[in-house]
Amino acid sequence: MSEVNQQKNMMIVSQLHMGEPTFSLIAVTDNCPYVECVYTPQTKQLAIITKTQKDTFHFFPRLDDNGDTVPAKRRVDGRNLYKEERKQIKTFYEYYLSDEKEIIAFVNLFAVNAEGFKIANFTKKK
Repeated sequence: MSEVNQQKNMMIVSQLHMGEPTFSLIAVTDNCPYVECVYTPQTKQLAIITKTQKDTFHFFPRLDDNGDTVPAKRRVDGRNLYKEERKQIKTFYEYYLSDEKEIIAFVNLFAVNAEGFKIANFTKKK
């Protein structure tokens, strides 16, 4: 079994999410296993986005030669007024932590500036 990279290779930064103060973690080294982590105060969850990619299918608007969406002939079951096509794209794996203790443990494990940052100001229920 390979060893887990548990270096402190992320930094906590303050930001706004939909007008509310929150925090995110950004990678500070190339060997960090995560792209970023974002805490959403509305859901009280830490979204963790890894560097590991997977192939997924998504629907995208069909475009004409000018780059405009191709209108659909009729609207079916409340779907959009434009034609769609299914394409395979690479997306990052995402994980979500909801438990406050697990969020704090994760941040303490990976953030270089975890000691001076008051995570409880964001995670405590108001």
